[in-house]
Amino acid sequence: MKKFRGNKKLEDLMRDAKEGGWEVDTLAFDKGSDFVYIRDTTIRFKQIAFNVVNGSFYVYEPISENPTSTHLSTEFDNEDWYIEILELVYETNKN
Repeated sequence: MKKFRGNKKLEDLMRDAKEGGWEVDTLAFDKGSDFVYIRDTTIRFKQIAFNVVNGSFYVYEPISENPTSTHLSTEFDNEDWYIEILELVYETNKN
């Protein structure tokens, strides 16, 4: 499993998400929330609620009211979609 050293800066996260085909929604953040929402409802069918302060995230599938995975999930460590999310929101250790 890759090691990460912390959250990406918001501007880096937004740039990387957009370059990767994700939609970035900062409406709640702009109103004072700690969360930004990153979603792709056409290919990945996922929405990520990412807390820019503490680095927690919650992944939702369409029509799900509860997250299907979070920053604490370990059962998805070898899943490509989960690794993609980790690399999207966190800085990778250079070691």
